[in-house]
Amino acid sequence: MPAAFPLLFSPFRLGRREVPNRIVSTSHGTNMASGGLPSEQLIAYHASKAAGGCGTVMMFGSAAASSLTPIMLNHVNLWDDNAVPGLEAAATAVKRHGAVAISQVTSMGRRTNLHADIIGRGPSATSCELSPSIPHVLSLAEIEQIISDYAKACMRLKACGFDGADLAFYDDQLPDQFWSPETNRRNDRYGGSFENRLRFSMEVLENIRSLVGRDFIVGARVSGDDRPGGALSHGDLLEIIRHLDQTSWLDYFTVTGGTISTYRSRAWNIPSAYYEPGTFVDLAGRIKAVVKTPIIVTGRIVTPEHAEEILERGAADLIGMTRALIADPDLPAKASNGRSGDIRVCMGSNEGCIDRLYFGLPVSCVQNPVVGREQQWLNLELATTPRYIVVIGGGPAGLETARVAAARGHRVTLLERGNTLGGAIRIAARAAGWENYLQSVTWLENQIRDLKVDIRLETDATVDDVLSLEPDAIVVATGARQRRPDLPGVDLEHVFTVVETLSGQARLTGRCVVLDETGYTPGPKTADTLAQQGHEIEIVTRQYALGDDIGTTVRAVIHERLLRAGVVITALHTPIEITQSTVLLRHVLTDEIRDIRADTVILSSGGIGQDSLFHALRERGQDHLHLIGDAFAPRHLRHAMADGARTGRAL
Repeated sequence: MPAAFPLLFSPFRLGRREVPNRIVSTSHGTNMASGGLPSEQLIAYHASKAAGGCGTVMMFGSAAASSLTPIMLNHVNLWDDNAVPGLEAAATAVKRHGAVAISQVTSMGRRTNLHADIIGRGPSATSCELSPSIPHVLSLAEIEQIISDYAKACMRLKACGFDGADLAFYDDQLPDQFWSPETNRRNDRYGGSFENRLRFSMEVLENIRSLVGRDFIVGARVSGDDRPGGALSHGDLLEIIRHLDQTSWLDYFTVTGGTISTYRSRAWNIPSAYYEPGTFVDLAGRIKAVVKTPIIVTGRIVTPEHAEEILERGAADLIGMTRALIADPDLPAKASNGRSGDIRVCMGSNEGCIDRLYFGLPVSCVQNPVVGREQQWLNLELATTPRYIVVIGGGPAGLETARVAAARGHRVTLLERGNTLGGAIRIAARAAGWENYLQSVTWLENQIRDLKVDIRLETDATVDDVLSLEPDAIVVATGARQRRPDLPGVDLEHVFTVVETLSGQARLTGRCVVLDETGYTPGPKTADTLAQQGHEIEIVTRQYALGDDIGTTVRAVIHERLLRAGVVITALHTPIEITQSTVLLRHVLTDEIRDIRADTVILSSGGIGQDSLFHALRERGQDHLHLIGDAFAPRHLRHAMADGARTGRAL
């Protein structure tokens, strides 16, 4: 047992099974299923966490128990007989590494996706901000079938080799839709009184236990507080949880917070970098104090040090480190072997994981490009013929290329114009609340130093300089320069880019107007940063709404912060001229022209790839050339990291 983390790496009994340590990858969606069945990629994704030392791996977030309330086909439908081979393979893959294998079991209830022809079936004819369609109201016969289907789904999991089932009793799923008087307006035996509103959950649990017995783990994920904007308060939920605890049918509660019925609560439910680490630890501690069932806590717990401290406090029995394990599936192995400094720490950006899921795309990670590519990239093979590689540019794409290439046995020299490594990420990390972003490049820097990469700072590489090194291959990762749109007045002295603003080069006076062309985070984050400093801000976007390309959990927080700071948000307008004191705007749909006062103008217009060195090298006859990252095309951190990982493997 590691001396530094004796509690975290101590075994624990869940039901009648012993888990090898207290680290849990809690249930979460991946959008990696195929046709409602576990895919090989989905299995490989979860197996990598078990291989990295995670003690309990919960799979298949939002896996559907019943054909009456199916899930999208990029999730797992447990009621489908065709899922059996994939379920068996998944259980085997995870348990092979000594981890306990659990699958979530759920019903989406009233939550409807008409675009995917999924019609919700809820306790009553109610809707919410995130699912505005009115569902079909469940009949008594349908309720009875769903209850039976829950038990059959759990029995199927047990028959396929799973150790347990994780029941989703939170997040506006069918069970907690029955709990709330706001969503349950029935007047039969499943509505009205507290006991009646709990009846569905109780009958689900009773039927499950009658089929699977006591040697199968059954736990429930619950919210400790649905606020802000949710229906059930901490007091309401504590009463429900205590009632469930008294049955002794459950082997654990996983405690989270919030719900996904409202924009604000969904943002809290999967807390981004805007929230403090250990977001729900206090909620878990309050619940643990009044129940006998073991507690798993979730919510931005990203380091083994923090996890150990929570266990020492007695706030929980096990620690959900799901996004931390996405960022680094080997976190448990590294921590247990005294290599905590090598852990790639989750930054809480939510861009590659949860918010990507809400765009309907498979899970990934902004800083770990292997996520979602485990079948192709999990094992880094040594180069058959070591070569000499020169990487030009010390941003994330160049750093990841250097790291992967050096780890494969190549000799690597990295040339960087500036006096520090990190590139544009060092500027992005200056935005309010996003200081953690810097971790992505500091981790990379530490790794390449350990790998003995020859780092040459303050080196403005020329063609002759690069060729004089006589490399076998050259990687150009020279980043992008800020783009200024073709707009009258764009070169006036009071006009700056977001990079100039966040880096402190802009001279800010009076009323600041941010002109956002990208629909992504730079403009809104810059506006938020200035608003928190007390500046008067208006932000203008040509899209239907600000930040249309920002994921929903981050977008909700940014909007709330901007609005509470008094920022004026103007959508569906594009600038046509900047003057000394105004910006002239045109409505993109009506062509109406108007002007707004602007003492300072800030441009969020993306970048232009700096690829001149690449083309100059090509003209000198260099064949083994690679143009990557923003130098190829300005994009996001996730793309830069993937470019670097791909290039480092190709060398």
